[in-house]
Amino acid sequence: MGDEPSAAVRIETPRLVLRELRVEDWPEAQVLDRDPLVVRYQLNDVLDEEGTKKYLASSVLAASQSPRQVYDFALCLKGDDRLLGRVGLRVERPEHREAMVWFNLRRDHWRRGLASEALRGLIDFGFSQLGLHRLYGDCDPRNVGSSGVMEKVGMRREAHLRENWWVKGEWCDSFLYAVLEQDWPALRSAQQ
Repeated sequence: MGDEPSAAVRIETPRLVLRELRVEDWPEAQVLDRDPLVVRYQLNDVLDEEGTKKYLASSVLAASQSPRQVYDFALCLKGDDRLLGRVGLRVERPEHREAMVWFNLRRDHWRRGLASEALRGLIDFGFSQLGLHRLYGDCDPRNVGSSGVMEKVGMRREAHLRENWWVKGEWCDSFLYAVLEQDWPALRSAQQ
């Protein structure tokens, strides 16, 4: 992969700042983590304050690892440092320059294009700064919001995996989406 950024990462998009998570973000992160509609299709259930703080602490620790494999960012509006969501990637197979992406957003900010804008910024970062070749994400097919975000940024649905996860007491399917580095410049240009 390309050179690893050595300092804290900050990504700016037209309306957003994606910045490193901090343990002090826990009050805003709790708005996400305690909302059953936000966590409905996540592997975890609703988190209490301790669970949110533990997640944030693990993210801060992961940011200090070398080589860094996890980039977990607070999604904030420009001019307002409050966390409205999270967006991130985990380099899962460095030798293949591949990473998995994720995102979530407070329900009161849904349907404003913020998640897709954040994901575009993250994809740009993955290809241009980390030298990745492939970024992928998955979601439950019932999660039309997440599949819509990935489709909106130009990720291609590559698979429908049947009953591949046992989550919250039921078998769940997954849609698998991906984008390749050679496809991204044209997709990005088409979205501007």
